[in-house]
Amino acid sequence: MLTYYRKEQRKIAMGLLSFHKKMTEYQSLLKEIDMYENDEHLHLFLWTPDDEQNIQGIIGIERTTIDELIVHDISITPSFRGENLGFELLKEVASMYPETKIYGTKATSAYLSKWKEHNE
Repeated sequence: MLTYYRKEQRKIAMGLLSFHKKMTEYQSLLKEIDMYENDEHLHLFLWTPDDEQNIQGIIGIERTTIDELIVHDISITPSFRGENLGFELLKEVASMYPETKIYGTKATSAYLSKWKEHNE
């Protein structure tokens, strides 16, 4: 289940984002979180898999237009990697925005391509 990020979840979000390859330093994590908190086009979601109680993933998107969005960040806790749970996370985002085309950045486009192939 996806839930909107709230400022009181900052440490959880930073922990999940720290699993992302491009963000390993504390300052880069703070900058990334600040970006999501201050830009109305950017949205950060925390993800809890079905039948779980703890947050296990995070995704950051940008709504560029009403029919397009860009996935900037996506990360799953290491203990859940390899189980296609990131694909489930993306599936939930796609169901939230059913008529929207989903694009990636340099950091996320390869994973998005795998997800799209998986869904064909």
